[in-house]
Amino acid sequence: MTRRARISLSLLALVLVAAAGVFVWRQFRVRTVVAPPQPPGAAVKAAAADIEALEFPSGRVEGEIAELVDVGEMAAAEFRRRLESFPGKCVRLWMPGERHWLLVGRRDEKLPLAKSLERFAADAGLGSLVGAFASYAGSREEVMPAFEEKLEGKVVPQWFVTREVPRVEWLDYDGIDEDIAAETRAEIRSMQVVRRLVLEGNIAAAKADDEKALDDAVDCWVRAAKRNPRDPMLLDRLDRLSRNGETFFRLGKFQQAMKCYETVIAVRPRDEEAIANFAACLRCIGRSDLADKVLEKTKAK
Repeated sequence: MTRRARISLSLLALVLVAAAGVFVWRQFRVRTVVAPPQPPGAAVKAAAADIEALEFPSGRVEGEIAELVDVGEMAAAEFRRRLESFPGKCVRLWMPGERHWLLVGRRDEKLPLAKSLERFAADAGLGSLVGAFASYAGSREEVMPAFEEKLEGKVVPQWFVTREVPRVEWLDYDGIDEDIAAETRAEIRSMQVVRRLVLEGNIAAAKADDEKALDDAVDCWVRAAKRNPRDPMLLDRLDRLSRNGETFFRLGKFQQAMKCYETVIAVRPRDEEAIANFAACLRCIGRSDLADKVLEKTKAK
């Protein structure tokens, strides 16, 4: 083989190796950067359906839209653009879950509460009308200031916890007795206070290395659960804890799994599945005696 032929073969080999490297890098980049979308949980779907029934008691008309947006991996600047460009004369932000938020664009600003009450009363499949308000964050104009100093990184629901409890002055109480209207306003405020408790707990829980912060988080969630155990974002958080516990258990990290189940039980003491899983973790670390006591105590209640 001539010297020129050897050089040509070497160059060809380098080109093939480089091409293979680029192909592998692209495949690796796709696998590591592009994560599959996380579907909303059952509590989030149910809450979103209730919100839509509240926002559109007579059905949607032209110029009205609702979209469930996954903000889990969304940059703050991108979400701000979504809010600014979302169609509708009046745009509202609802947060039925930690990462799945509902944007609603309405043609009219006012919402006839009487029609909404009738819709919820007639449909046994819907949840509580007042409970749906627990997810309300505010109108587009009300929530935009939260982005002013927080455009770096990903958008998080905790940004909204420092704000005042959102106003609902856009409700039209025409046709509703004043005493019922006053009671409804009070219940809506109570539900929104619960949501703030859940969010405050989430803020504390984010401080993973601070044991006191975790205790504070659990305390907030317990207080929220006592006032509204069906709060969708609270249920979303408990579902996430349960799924994290299952993952830790499969990996053999039983102490971490126990911590997840222990938190769920603290917020929801009668959660039989969490109690059973907690007992299973105890057995895996050689504490079958304590596992039996836990299960016996549960049966006695």
